[in-house]
Amino acid sequence: MSKEIEQLTAYFEKGSKENQEFNIGLEVEHFILNRETHETMVFDGEHGVGALMEQLSSGYPEKHMEDGAVISLESDDILITLEPGCQLEISTAPFASVERVVGAYHQARREVEEALDVWGYDLVTEGYLPYGKAAEIPLIGKERYRCMDRYFAGTGKYGKNMMRATAACHVSIDYFDEEDFVNKYRLAWLLNPVFALLTENVSRFENEPFSGHLLRDKIWQGVDLKRVEVCPDIFDEDFGFESYARWLMDIPVIVVNNGDTYRYEPEKTIGQCFEAYGGDEALIKHYLSMAFPDIRLKQFIEIRSADSMPENYVKAYCALIKGIFSNGETVTKMLSLLPQEAEAIEAAKQSLRENGYRGMAYGQDVRLMLYWLVNEAAANLEGEEREALELWDSLIENETNMQGVTEK
Repeated sequence: MSKEIEQLTAYFEKGSKENQEFNIGLEVEHFILNRETHETMVFDGEHGVGALMEQLSSGYPEKHMEDGAVISLESDDILITLEPGCQLEISTAPFASVERVVGAYHQARREVEEALDVWGYDLVTEGYLPYGKAAEIPLIGKERYRCMDRYFAGTGKYGKNMMRATAACHVSIDYFDEEDFVNKYRLAWLLNPVFALLTENVSRFENEPFSGHLLRDKIWQGVDLKRVEVCPDIFDEDFGFESYARWLMDIPVIVVNNGDTYRYEPEKTIGQCFEAYGGDEALIKHYLSMAFPDIRLKQFIEIRSADSMPENYVKAYCALIKGIFSNGETVTKMLSLLPQEAEAIEAAKQSLRENGYRGMAYGQDVRLMLYWLVNEAAANLEGEEREALELWDSLIENETNMQGVTEK
Protein backbone atom coordinates (compact mmCIF):
# COMPACT_ATOMS: atom_id res chain seq x y z
CA MET A 1 0.00 0.00 0.00
CA SER A 2 1.40 3.41 -0.95
CA LYS A 3 1.64 6.08 1.72
CA GLU A 4 -1.04 8.10 -0.10
CA ILE A 5 -3.52 5.21 -0.06
CA GLU A 6 -2.58 4.48 3.54
CA GLN A 7 -3.24 8.12 4.49
CA LEU A 8 -6.61 8.17 2.76
CA THR A 9 -7.59 4.81 4.25
CA ALA A 10 -6.79 6.14 7.72
CA TYR A 11 -8.96 9.18 6.98
CA PHE A 12 -11.93 6.93 6.20
CA GLU A 13 -11.27 4.81 9.29
CA LYS A 14 -11.37 7.98 11.38
CA GLY A 15 -14.93 8.54 10.15
CA SER A 16 -16.20 5.42 11.94
CA LYS A 17 -18.78 6.36 14.61
CA GLU A 18 -18.32 3.30 16.81
CA ASN A 19 -20.60 3.19 19.85
CA GLN A 20 -22.38 6.38 18.77
CA GLU A 21 -25.97 7.04 17.75
CA PHE A 22 -26.86 6.68 14.07
CA ASN A 23 -27.18 10.09 12.43
CA ILE A 24 -28.29 11.38 9.05
CA GLY A 25 -27.44 14.65 7.33
CA LEU A 26 -29.25 16.44 4.53
CA GLU A 27 -28.35 18.58 1.49
CA VAL A 28 -31.03 20.11 -0.73
CA GLU A 29 -30.22 22.13 -3.85
CA HIS A 30 -32.67 24.77 -5.08
CA PHE A 31 -33.16 26.86 -8.19
CA ILE A 32 -33.91 30.55 -7.61
CA LEU A 33 -36.43 31.70 -10.22
CA ASN A 34 -38.15 35.01 -10.86
CA ARG A 35 -41.81 34.63 -9.96
CA GLU A 36 -43.03 36.47 -13.07
CA THR A 37 -40.45 35.75 -15.79
CA HIS A 38 -39.17 32.38 -14.50
CA GLU A 39 -35.62 33.55 -15.21
CA THR A 40 -32.81 32.15 -13.05
CA MET A 41 -31.32 34.56 -10.55
CA VAL A 42 -27.73 35.35 -11.53
CA PHE A 43 -24.89 36.15 -9.16
CA ASP A 44 -24.29 39.85 -9.81
CA GLY A 45 -26.60 42.80 -9.39
CA GLU A 46 -28.73 44.45 -6.74
CA HIS A 47 -31.05 41.45 -6.69
CA GLY A 48 -28.48 38.76 -7.41
CA VAL A 49 -27.35 35.71 -5.47
CA GLY A 50 -24.27 37.57 -4.28
CA ALA A 51 -26.46 40.26 -2.72
CA LEU A 52 -28.71 37.56 -1.24
CA MET A 53 -25.75 35.88 0.46
CA GLU A 54 -24.59 39.22 1.85
CA GLN A 55 -28.07 39.87 3.22
CA LEU A 56 -28.26 36.43 4.85
CA SER A 57 -24.74 36.65 6.30
CA SER A 58 -25.82 38.64 9.37
CA GLY A 59 -27.53 35.51 10.67
CA TYR A 60 -24.48 33.24 10.33
CA PRO A 61 -21.34 33.35 12.51
CA GLU A 62 -19.09 32.23 9.65
CA LYS A 63 -18.99 33.46 6.09
CA HIS A 64 -16.51 32.32 3.47
CA MET A 65 -15.31 34.65 0.74
CA GLU A 66 -13.82 34.26 -2.73
CA ASP A 67 -12.78 37.20 -4.90
CA GLY A 68 -14.51 39.54 -2.46
CA ALA A 69 -17.87 37.76 -2.61
CA VAL A 70 -19.64 35.59 -0.03
CA ILE A 71 -19.80 32.04 -1.37
CA SER A 72 -20.92 30.16 1.74
CA LEU A 73 -22.48 30.75 5.16
CA GLU A 74 -22.16 28.47 8.16
CA SER A 75 -23.61 27.97 11.62
CA ASP A 76 -23.58 25.00 13.99
CA ASP A 77 -26.60 23.43 12.26
CA ILE A 78 -26.62 24.84 8.69
CA LEU A 79 -24.30 25.39 5.74
CA ILE A 80 -25.49 27.44 2.76
CA THR A 81 -23.38 27.16 -0.39
CA LEU A 82 -23.70 28.06 -4.06
CA GLU A 83 -23.59 25.58 -6.90
CA PRO A 84 -22.15 26.48 -10.34
CA GLY A 85 -25.35 27.78 -11.96
CA CYS A 86 -26.42 29.80 -8.88
CA GLN A 87 -28.34 26.88 -7.39
CA LEU A 88 -28.50 27.44 -3.64
CA GLU A 89 -27.74 24.45 -1.43
CA ILE A 90 -28.91 24.17 2.17
CA SER A 91 -27.10 21.48 4.19
CA THR A 92 -27.74 20.42 7.76
CA ALA A 93 -25.49 19.02 10.42
CA PRO A 94 -26.04 15.31 11.15
CA PHE A 95 -28.77 14.49 13.64
CA ALA A 96 -30.37 11.29 14.94
CA SER A 97 -33.90 12.61 14.50
CA VAL A 98 -35.56 13.18 11.11
CA GLU A 99 -37.63 15.89 12.76
CA ARG A 100 -34.50 17.76 13.82
CA VAL A 101 -32.84 17.40 10.40
CA VAL A 102 -35.90 18.64 8.53
CA GLY A 103 -36.60 21.28 11.16
CA ALA A 104 -33.15 22.80 10.71
CA TYR A 105 -33.60 22.73 6.93
CA HIS A 106 -37.08 24.26 7.19
CA GLN A 107 -35.87 27.16 9.35
CA ALA A 108 -32.95 27.97 7.04
CA ARG A 109 -35.13 27.71 3.95
CA ARG A 110 -37.81 29.95 5.47
CA GLU A 111 -35.23 32.68 6.09
CA VAL A 112 -34.02 32.47 2.49
CA GLU A 113 -37.57 32.55 1.16
CA GLU A 114 -38.44 35.61 3.23
CA ALA A 115 -35.51 37.49 1.71
CA LEU A 116 -36.35 36.34 -1.82
CA ASP A 117 -40.05 37.15 -1.52
CA VAL A 118 -39.34 40.88 -1.31
CA TRP A 119 -37.49 40.65 -4.64
CA GLY A 120 -40.13 38.53 -6.36
CA TYR A 121 -38.13 35.29 -6.49
CA ASP A 122 -38.96 31.75 -5.38
CA LEU A 123 -36.93 28.74 -4.29
CA VAL A 124 -37.88 25.92 -6.65
CA THR A 125 -37.18 22.25 -5.95
CA GLU A 126 -37.00 20.12 -9.09
CA GLY A 127 -34.34 17.78 -10.42
CA TYR A 128 -33.78 19.84 -13.57
CA LEU A 129 -34.18 23.52 -14.35
CA PRO A 130 -37.89 23.89 -15.32
CA TYR A 131 -37.46 27.05 -17.41
CA GLY A 132 -34.68 27.98 -19.83
CA LYS A 133 -31.68 26.09 -21.13
CA ALA A 134 -28.43 25.17 -19.44
CA ALA A 135 -26.26 27.07 -21.93
CA GLU A 136 -28.10 30.30 -21.05
CA ILE A 137 -27.11 30.13 -17.36
CA PRO A 138 -23.85 31.93 -16.45
CA LEU A 139 -21.51 30.31 -13.95
CA ILE A 140 -20.90 32.00 -10.64
CA GLY A 141 -17.47 33.60 -10.35
CA LYS A 142 -15.73 30.70 -8.64
CA GLU A 143 -12.46 29.55 -10.17
CA ARG A 144 -13.09 25.91 -9.28
CA TYR A 145 -16.25 25.91 -11.38
CA ARG A 146 -14.60 27.66 -14.31
CA CYS A 147 -11.91 24.97 -14.35
CA MET A 148 -14.48 22.18 -14.16
CA ASP A 149 -16.56 23.71 -16.94
CA ARG A 150 -13.48 23.91 -19.15
CA TYR A 151 -12.53 20.31 -18.42
CA PHE A 152 -15.99 18.77 -18.89
CA ALA A 153 -16.35 20.42 -22.29
CA GLY A 154 -14.04 17.67 -23.53
CA THR A 155 -15.18 14.64 -21.53
CA GLY A 156 -18.87 14.15 -22.24
CA LYS A 157 -22.14 15.49 -23.56
CA TYR A 158 -23.79 16.84 -20.43
CA GLY A 159 -21.22 18.87 -18.49
CA LYS A 160 -23.06 22.16 -18.94
CA ASN A 161 -26.37 20.56 -18.02
CA MET A 162 -24.99 18.99 -14.85
CA MET A 163 -23.31 22.14 -13.57
CA ARG A 164 -25.93 24.72 -14.46
CA ALA A 165 -29.29 22.98 -14.54
CA THR A 166 -29.49 20.04 -12.10
CA ALA A 167 -30.51 20.02 -8.45
CA ALA A 168 -30.42 17.09 -6.04
CA CYS A 169 -31.32 15.98 -2.54
CA HIS A 170 -28.51 14.11 -0.79
CA VAL A 171 -28.81 12.21 2.47
CA SER A 172 -25.70 11.19 4.41
CA ILE A 173 -25.49 8.28 6.84
CA ASP A 174 -23.02 7.15 9.49
CA TYR A 175 -20.98 3.96 9.49
CA PHE A 176 -19.68 2.41 12.71
CA ASP A 177 -16.69 0.44 11.45
CA GLU A 178 -15.29 -0.86 8.17
CA GLU A 179 -17.61 -3.88 8.00
CA ASP A 180 -20.61 -1.65 8.59
CA PHE A 181 -19.37 0.72 5.87
CA VAL A 182 -19.04 -2.12 3.37
CA ASN A 183 -22.56 -3.41 4.02
CA LYS A 184 -24.19 0.01 3.89
CA TYR A 185 -22.18 1.13 0.87
CA ARG A 186 -23.07 -1.98 -1.13
CA LEU A 187 -26.74 -1.76 -0.21
CA ALA A 188 -26.91 1.95 -1.03
CA TRP A 189 -25.51 1.27 -4.51
CA LEU A 190 -27.95 -1.57 -5.10
CA LEU A 191 -30.91 0.55 -4.01
CA ASN A 192 -29.69 3.65 -5.83
CA PRO A 193 -31.66 3.05 -9.09
CA VAL A 194 -34.84 2.39 -7.09
CA PHE A 195 -34.34 5.51 -4.94
CA ALA A 196 -33.79 7.52 -8.14
CA LEU A 197 -37.09 6.35 -9.62
CA LEU A 198 -39.08 6.95 -6.44
CA THR A 199 -37.73 10.50 -6.00
CA GLU A 200 -37.61 11.71 -9.60
CA ASN A 201 -39.05 15.20 -9.90
CA VAL A 202 -38.54 16.64 -13.38
CA SER A 203 -41.14 18.52 -15.41
CA ARG A 204 -39.04 19.87 -18.28
CA PHE A 205 -35.68 19.32 -19.93
CA GLU A 206 -34.13 22.19 -21.87
CA ASN A 207 -37.45 24.04 -21.98
CA GLU A 208 -39.38 21.06 -23.35
CA PRO A 209 -41.82 18.80 -21.46
CA PHE A 210 -40.10 15.70 -20.09
CA SER A 211 -41.93 12.43 -19.53
CA GLY A 212 -39.03 9.98 -19.28
CA HIS A 213 -37.23 8.60 -16.25
CA LEU A 214 -33.92 8.97 -14.39
CA LEU A 215 -32.93 12.14 -16.25
CA ARG A 216 -30.42 13.36 -13.67
CA ASP A 217 -28.73 9.95 -13.68
CA LYS A 218 -28.41 10.10 -17.47
CA ILE A 219 -26.89 13.57 -17.24
CA TRP A 220 -24.31 12.60 -14.60
CA GLN A 221 -23.35 9.49 -16.56
CA GLY A 222 -22.74 11.79 -19.54
CA VAL A 223 -20.32 14.13 -17.76
CA ASP A 224 -17.16 12.09 -17.15
CA LEU A 225 -17.66 8.36 -16.82
CA LYS A 226 -14.50 7.60 -14.84
CA ARG A 227 -15.51 9.70 -11.84
CA VAL A 228 -19.14 8.48 -11.65
CA GLU A 229 -18.69 4.72 -12.06
CA VAL A 230 -19.37 2.06 -9.46
CA CYS A 231 -16.14 1.25 -7.64
CA PRO A 232 -14.99 -1.76 -9.73
CA ASP A 233 -14.29 -4.15 -6.86
CA ILE A 234 -17.28 -3.20 -4.70
CA PHE A 235 -18.40 -6.83 -4.36
CA ASP A 236 -14.95 -8.36 -3.94
CA GLU A 237 -14.43 -10.20 -0.68
CA ASP A 238 -11.71 -7.79 0.49
CA PHE A 239 -13.55 -4.56 -0.45
CA GLY A 240 -13.17 -1.79 2.11
CA PHE A 241 -11.71 1.65 2.78
CA GLU A 242 -8.48 0.80 0.98
CA SER A 243 -10.41 -0.27 -2.13
CA TYR A 244 -12.20 3.07 -2.34
CA ALA A 245 -8.93 4.95 -1.73
CA ARG A 246 -7.23 2.96 -4.51
CA TRP A 247 -10.08 3.74 -6.92
CA LEU A 248 -9.83 7.45 -6.16
CA MET A 249 -6.13 7.63 -6.93
CA ASP A 250 -6.67 7.18 -10.67
CA ILE A 251 -9.34 9.87 -11.09
CA PRO A 252 -8.21 13.10 -12.81
CA VAL A 253 -8.36 15.85 -10.21
CA ILE A 254 -9.13 18.77 -12.62
CA VAL A 255 -8.31 21.52 -10.13
CA VAL A 256 -6.39 21.88 -6.86
CA ASN A 257 -6.87 24.56 -4.26
CA ASN A 258 -3.29 25.73 -3.74
CA GLY A 259 -3.51 28.13 -0.81
CA ASP A 260 -5.54 31.16 -1.89
CA THR A 261 -5.58 30.22 -5.58
CA TYR A 262 -6.79 27.38 -7.76
CA ARG A 263 -4.41 25.47 -10.01
CA TYR A 264 -5.86 23.86 -13.14
CA GLU A 265 -4.44 20.33 -13.27
CA PRO A 266 -6.26 18.47 -16.08
CA GLU A 267 -3.46 15.94 -16.56
CA LYS A 268 -2.88 14.97 -12.93
CA THR A 269 -4.75 12.22 -11.08
CA ILE A 270 -5.72 12.52 -7.44
CA GLY A 271 -2.83 10.17 -6.63
CA GLN A 272 -0.34 12.40 -8.45
CA CYS A 273 -1.70 15.47 -6.67
CA PHE A 274 -1.25 13.68 -3.35
CA GLU A 275 2.42 13.27 -4.28
CA ALA A 276 2.80 16.84 -5.54
CA TYR A 277 0.79 18.82 -2.98
CA GLY A 278 0.37 16.47 -0.02
CA GLY A 279 -2.79 15.39 1.72
CA ASP A 280 -3.74 17.64 4.62
CA GLU A 281 -7.39 17.46 5.67
CA ALA A 282 -8.51 20.38 3.49
CA LEU A 283 -6.90 18.84 0.41
CA ILE A 284 -8.35 15.40 1.16
CA LYS A 285 -11.84 16.91 1.37
CA HIS A 286 -11.23 18.58 -1.98
CA TYR A 287 -9.95 15.38 -3.61
CA LEU A 288 -13.00 13.46 -2.38
CA SER A 289 -15.33 16.12 -3.78
CA MET A 290 -13.89 15.65 -7.27
CA ALA A 291 -15.33 12.12 -7.53
CA PHE A 292 -19.04 12.03 -8.36
CA PRO A 293 -20.36 8.50 -7.81
CA ASP A 294 -24.02 8.12 -6.90
CA ILE A 295 -22.86 6.76 -3.54
CA ARG A 296 -19.84 8.67 -2.27
CA LEU A 297 -17.56 8.05 0.69
CA LYS A 298 -16.23 10.91 2.78
CA GLN A 299 -16.17 10.34 6.55
CA PHE A 300 -19.77 9.26 6.07
CA ILE A 301 -21.69 7.68 3.19
CA GLU A 302 -23.39 10.19 0.93
CA ILE A 303 -26.44 8.87 -0.95
CA ARG A 304 -26.81 11.11 -4.01
CA SER A 305 -29.75 9.36 -5.69
CA ALA A 306 -32.65 11.78 -5.27
CA ASP A 307 -33.82 14.78 -7.24
CA SER A 308 -34.44 18.01 -5.38
CA MET A 309 -37.98 17.86 -4.05
CA PRO A 310 -40.53 19.66 -1.85
CA GLU A 311 -40.05 19.62 1.90
CA ASN A 312 -42.74 17.02 2.67
CA TYR A 313 -41.00 14.58 0.32
CA VAL A 314 -37.60 15.50 1.79
CA LYS A 315 -38.96 14.41 5.16
CA ALA A 316 -40.35 11.18 3.71
CA TYR A 317 -37.03 10.45 2.01
CA CYS A 318 -35.00 11.07 5.17
CA ALA A 319 -37.34 8.71 7.02
CA LEU A 320 -36.92 6.05 4.31
CA ILE A 321 -33.12 6.26 4.42
CA LYS A 322 -33.03 6.24 8.22
CA GLY A 323 -35.45 3.34 8.45
CA ILE A 324 -33.39 1.17 6.10
CA PHE A 325 -29.85 2.01 7.16
CA SER A 326 -30.16 2.60 10.92
CA ASN A 327 -30.61 -1.11 11.64
CA GLY A 328 -27.64 -3.34 10.86
CA GLU A 329 -29.79 -6.47 10.78
CA THR A 330 -32.07 -4.88 8.16
CA VAL A 331 -29.06 -3.92 6.05
CA THR A 332 -27.62 -7.45 6.23
CA LYS A 333 -30.98 -9.09 5.46
CA MET A 334 -31.66 -6.86 2.46
CA LEU A 335 -28.15 -7.43 1.09
CA SER A 336 -28.65 -11.19 1.32
CA LEU A 337 -31.69 -10.93 -0.96
CA LEU A 338 -30.00 -8.87 -3.69
CA PRO A 339 -27.39 -9.87 -6.30
CA GLN A 340 -23.80 -8.96 -5.49
CA GLU A 341 -22.90 -7.79 -8.99
CA ALA A 342 -22.08 -4.32 -10.27
CA GLU A 343 -23.53 -5.25 -13.66
CA ALA A 344 -26.91 -5.82 -12.00
CA ILE A 345 -26.98 -2.19 -10.83
CA GLU A 346 -26.60 -0.92 -14.39
CA ALA A 347 -29.21 -3.40 -15.62
CA ALA A 348 -31.68 -2.10 -13.04
CA LYS A 349 -30.97 1.48 -14.07
CA GLN A 350 -31.51 0.66 -17.71
CA SER A 351 -34.82 -1.09 -17.07
CA LEU A 352 -36.14 1.74 -14.90
CA ARG A 353 -34.94 4.41 -17.33
CA GLU A 354 -36.83 2.72 -20.17
CA ASN A 355 -39.93 1.53 -18.30
CA GLY A 356 -40.33 3.54 -15.12
CA TYR A 357 -42.68 1.84 -12.66
CA ARG A 358 -43.20 -0.98 -15.15
CA GLY A 359 -39.49 -1.79 -14.97
CA MET A 360 -37.64 -4.53 -13.15
CA ALA A 361 -34.93 -4.27 -10.51
CA TYR A 362 -32.91 -7.40 -9.75
CA GLY A 363 -35.57 -9.66 -11.22
CA GLN A 364 -38.36 -8.03 -9.21
CA ASP A 365 -41.25 -5.79 -10.26
CA VAL A 366 -39.98 -2.40 -9.06
CA ARG A 367 -43.34 -1.53 -7.50
CA LEU A 368 -43.16 -4.58 -5.24
CA MET A 369 -39.58 -3.72 -4.40
CA LEU A 370 -40.56 -0.18 -3.43
CA TYR A 371 -43.31 -1.46 -1.13
CA TRP A 372 -40.72 -3.81 0.38
CA LEU A 373 -38.34 -0.92 1.07
CA VAL A 374 -41.05 1.20 2.68
CA ASN A 375 -42.21 -1.70 4.86
CA GLU A 376 -38.68 -2.56 5.96
CA ALA A 377 -38.06 1.09 6.85
CA ALA A 378 -41.36 1.37 8.74
CA ALA A 379 -40.42 -1.58 10.95
CA ASN A 380 -37.47 0.43 12.30
CA LEU A 381 -39.32 3.73 12.84
CA GLU A 382 -42.12 5.02 15.03
CA GLY A 383 -44.28 8.12 15.44
CA GLU A 384 -43.90 10.95 12.93
CA GLU A 385 -40.97 9.30 11.19
CA ARG A 386 -43.03 6.22 10.42
CA GLU A 387 -46.03 8.31 9.37
CA ALA A 388 -43.84 10.29 6.94
CA LEU A 389 -43.36 7.14 4.85
CA GLU A 390 -47.05 7.11 3.93
CA LEU A 391 -46.38 9.85 1.38
CA TRP A 392 -44.75 7.28 -0.91
CA ASP A 393 -47.84 5.08 -1.12
CA SER A 394 -49.74 7.17 -3.67
CA LEU A 395 -46.70 7.52 -5.96
CA ILE A 396 -46.12 3.77 -6.01
CA GLU A 397 -49.78 2.87 -6.29
CA ASN A 398 -50.43 5.36 -9.11
CA GLU A 399 -47.07 4.72 -10.83
CA THR A 400 -46.29 8.42 -10.97
CA ASN A 401 -43.69 10.87 -9.77
CA MET A 402 -44.30 13.79 -7.44
CA GLN A 403 -44.92 16.11 -10.40
CA GLY A 404 -48.39 14.62 -10.63
CA VAL A 405 -49.31 15.30 -7.03
CA THR A 406 -47.31 18.38 -6.00
CA GLU A 407 -48.26 21.96 -6.64
CA LYS A 408 -45.26 23.94 -7.82
